[in-house]
Amino acid sequence: MKKFIKLLFCKLLFRVQYYNTENLQKYDRFLICPNHSSVFDPFFIYPVSKNLSIMAKSEIFKYKLVAKILRHYNVFPVDRKKVDIKSLLHALNVFKNTDHCELLIFPEGGVIKKEEDIGKRIHNGATFVAAKLNIPIVPVFITRRPKLFSKVKVIFGNPVFIDNKLLKDKQKLKEETKQLINAIYNLNRKSPK
Repeated sequence: MKKFIKLLFCKLLFRVQYYNTENLQKYDRFLICPNHSSVFDPFFIYPVSKNLSIMAKSEIFKYKLVAKILRHYNVFPVDRKKVDIKSLLHALNVFKNTDHCELLIFPEGGVIKKEEDIGKRIHNGATFVAAKLNIPIVPVFITRRPKLFSKVKVIFGNPVFIDNKLLKDKQKLKEETKQLINAIYNLNRKSPK
């Protein structure tokens, strides 16, 4: 499946170029947190991952066959309209009993289509999980709203840790999530042309 996705989404439909993939080799257990402007974003990350789980919006699980396929590939639902405790517990359990594990969470909580909406939607799930388990987050910038057959840059940033003391203060955790989102978009500003 990984080879098929790489061929279809990263070579045929888009021309994906990866930068700083060595940042995925620094730790065995970590979160991957990209910006999110296209439904194709997870397909750009999947080919360079090792043991990836993905947190995805619950709406795509309403069809039984689709839900079964997604779960087979370690995709699990989150209800974005509320604090989804069940989903957070599942995210924490992803890292149990495994030596190498990666979890993809979009801290913007959904596809951001318009430039002016960047930074307006913030979800603390990623920073909460990272702080709770003391594992790093690898920020990632993916070319926004890519057109078919165009070049797509996927830029991996340096892993960052979230202080677990922030778990006691929701406002500080939210500020940390804002900083994470800023760090993600800053990768584009410093990126190779």
